[in-house]
Amino acid sequence: MVEIEIDFEHKCIPKHEYRNCTISVVDGCNLSYDYFFENFIMNNLPCVIKNVSLDWNCSKNWIKNGGINYEHFTTEYGDLEAPVADCCKVNYNAHCKQYMKVQDFMSYLENSQRDKLLYLKDWHLRRIKPDDMFYEVPKIFASDWLNEYSQDNKDDDFMFVYIGPEGSWTPLHCDVYSSYSWSVNVVGRKKWTLFPPGEENKLKDNFGNLPLLFNPKTYPDVKYFDVIQEKGDAIFVPTGWHHQVENTLDTISINHNFINASNIELVWEELKSNLFSVEKEIEEFRNTPEFITQCQLILKSVFGMDYIEFINLIIHIGDKRIKQYHGAKLYSFNNFTIGINHLKFDLHILIKLLYKIQQHPLYQNDFLIPSLKNNVEDIIKTIKVLLN
Repeated sequence: MVEIEIDFEHKCIPKHEYRNCTISVVDGCNLSYDYFFENFIMNNLPCVIKNVSLDWNCSKNWIKNGGINYEHFTTEYGDLEAPVADCCKVNYNAHCKQYMKVQDFMSYLENSQRDKLLYLKDWHLRRIKPDDMFYEVPKIFASDWLNEYSQDNKDDDFMFVYIGPEGSWTPLHCDVYSSYSWSVNVVGRKKWTLFPPGEENKLKDNFGNLPLLFNPKTYPDVKYFDVIQEKGDAIFVPTGWHHQVENTLDTISINHNFINASNIELVWEELKSNLFSVEKEIEEFRNTPEFITQCQLILKSVFGMDYIEFINLIIHIGDKRIKQYHGAKLYSFNNFTIGINHLKFDLHILIKLLYKIQQHPLYQNDFLIPSLKNNVEDIIKTIKVLLN
């Protein structure tokens, strides 16, 4: 059991400033949770963290002679199927995907005469093999409402393994739900190109579409950062930072998407923005009985989460934090517990967000079923008492 705590009581998020930002490199061996939370998480600034995976089991078992241990993957995971993207085939600005047995992908990867450029990605190996403790979530990334909610409800998680040959790549994008993400290279090397929030607007065409890949010669006035991630390095990608990634060596990485009190308001704003765009797109149907329901279906397809799912996430975390404040011995995520200052910070942000939710037209127009509304109002009342 490991506690995450911050040194003093935060009540709000600082204003984010990117004009003079840089990409810091810090040593994970000497990095405290509080320092990382205050300087990078709360300020929404990316960084590279060295020496993160030194003690992980996969750093021993997945590597052989400095490269990928194909035999281990074939023996331990060979019969499993995993999603594999074809980097040479693109449809609607995304790679075409198929499922392959891991042993077949390893045979492809081991062959130096590759006739395709395939990339195994978004593989839920931790969920498939929960007893295979091949890595440990770094303490600095322990405040993770998204995977906490998924684990508590036995739902789809946001924890992935990526395995790609030299030259495989991920197109320019922003992470699902506009979440944070972290990625650790178990072996290999990646080149990341990151864009501070707002710079992506300079890349969009007349239809609002981003290019598949950024070319600095085409966009000379765009601010961006190139970052090289080596074996054992973690990279933290904050909310709203668009990025593209290339494997410059055969590479294995472990990646999580996550949300917590420091970016949940940004996620809410992004959800509202996407919903507004959807409503505008089908404005002609506004007076039909199916308009709201149809908008939610489209919102889920473009954003990944609809309004009700977001409310359920907030209700779950709010109810759980209240119980933890009262002394309930509940893990937050992955066997981490939360200190009292951290709990108060979470509660401050939750009540602030719940007030915003109450002002939204869908809430005021009784789109929520009464039981969910009652849950929202009960959590607000309880948090007010606790914080006063």
